[in-house]
Amino acid sequence: MKRLLALFISLLLVIAPLASDPIAYEYEPYEEDEFPIWSMELRRAETIFFGSLVITFPVAMGIYSLASTLGMPTPQEEYKQVLQQALIAGGLSLIIAGTDWIIGMVNGE
Repeated sequence: MKRLLALFISLLLVIAPLASDPIAYEYEPYEEDEFPIWSMELRRAETIFFGSLVITFPVAMGIYSLASTLGMPTPQEEYKQVLQQALIAGGLSLIIAGTDWIIGMVNGE
């Protein structure tokens, strides 16, 4: 029974691509005015925010552990520590994205 099921699934995987239709259209590049400016700025801010989290989260963990060794009271539950570190990292990333937006406004981009 297992062999029959494996044969049937294999047969479906082989035949299914043969039955599909080819793509009938060609790629058209986006036009310059296709998206509003605010959506492009929001996309840039989103990319910078999530891209900087890769750097700010380890930095926040280091700052948090340094502050806890200097006498800052720490919560007993580990999830609270991780949540606080994530909030610090999110705040730093938000500052980075906001700074990029302000610099873009000042430069007129």
